[in-house]
Amino acid sequence: MRTRATLLIVVSLLIAACGNARDEHAGKACSDEIAKRLAGRNFQLDAADIARHIKPESADTVLITSTVVLDKGMSSENRQTFDCRARLDASGAASVLYLQFNWNTSDLKPAR
Repeated sequence: MRTRATLLIVVSLLIAACGNARDEHAGKACSDEIAKRLAGRNFQLDAADIARHIKPESADTVLITSTVVLDKGMSSENRQTFDCRARLDASGAASVLYLQFNWNTSDLKPAR
């Protein structure tokens, strides 16, 4: 009985470890894509927030909805959300399928 319980715990830990690696690869792929799109801009991503907001959509695809902070600490600081969908291949490598910034325009001044 103890052997079965121990085996079950070990297998569960291995599966959890693989899941975390998958999430890390997906989060890194999305972070890299955001950095590429916002090249030349001052921005900050929170890796812990990204990790908390990873949702599996299928066996090989995850959706991440998180926040990017633009111009942190400046008078023009702005928070925007983004949606990033990443696919993981059999080797565990992730590629971005979709990236959308959900720009909040409520704080913009109206045109005259």
